[in-house]
Amino acid sequence: MSKSKLGMISFDINKKFKSKEEAYRYGKRLKEFIRYSCNKYNWAAQALICISNIKGSSSYLYFEHNGKIGRPKKKRENYDIEINVDWHIHVLLVSKPSYAFWNKIKEYLDKNWFGGKRKDCINCNNKKVYKKSCNINIVEYYINQSKEILFCNYNCKGLIPRGYSLKDLYYANLKMHSSNKYYRKYINRKDEIDNNYYKIKDFYWNITKEKNEKDKKAFMKCVQLRKIAENYEKLEICNLKKDNNVQNVSHQRIFDETPF
Repeated sequence: MSKSKLGMISFDINKKFKSKEEAYRYGKRLKEFIRYSCNKYNWAAQALICISNIKGSSSYLYFEHNGKIGRPKKKRENYDIEINVDWHIHVLLVSKPSYAFWNKIKEYLDKNWFGGKRKDCINCNNKKVYKKSCNINIVEYYINQSKEILFCNYNCKGLIPRGYSLKDLYYANLKMHSSNKYYRKYINRKDEIDNNYYKIKDFYWNITKEKNEKDKKAFMKCVQLRKIAENYEKLEICNLKKDNNVQNVSHQRIFDETPF
């Protein structure tokens, strides 16, 4: 395996599905391709494949506690009204190598989900698969809208500590929401549950920490340059107005001093 660092990326896939079952089949094929690539190239990957027909900001998931024996069921709580959209898929990938794996997945999606490499869409608005730099904060958006989730965990021994997989993060997130909803039940364990979630989340945050800092500096530099350009433009306009005023005064004096 290469000596490159772990990297993180998300895929926004501009493909709508007729049903949850169809979306799930496509998700399973993508999971199998990730497994195949890891075995073939000795790469490592953690992935979360989210299947949804809900707008991500409209609800959240938690474990229901109804007093019955057995594993608690997952339930959805709406903040207001559940907003339904077409069935779609989001992908969060943590991998080593990063760029080579990301490009391999994009090639697979373009070819097998859209019937071609779509080289003509590299710089156009009809692009179907978007690779987006991200950090772990996006995982909550994906979890909250998920109706089904597929997890990948291949060749990650020694890279991802035990108990820190994306699947562990998913369940820690649901437990945290459950402890918020059933606060009285979890009052003695609330801090422990919250700390476990943020401990796992911090591990993934540190993967992109260096890139986050670079992006932040680049953004601040862009803002500074834009501010300088705006101030320069204001100064130019101000100087232009002054020049016009001086010219108007000069013309008026010349007109006043003429004998006719």
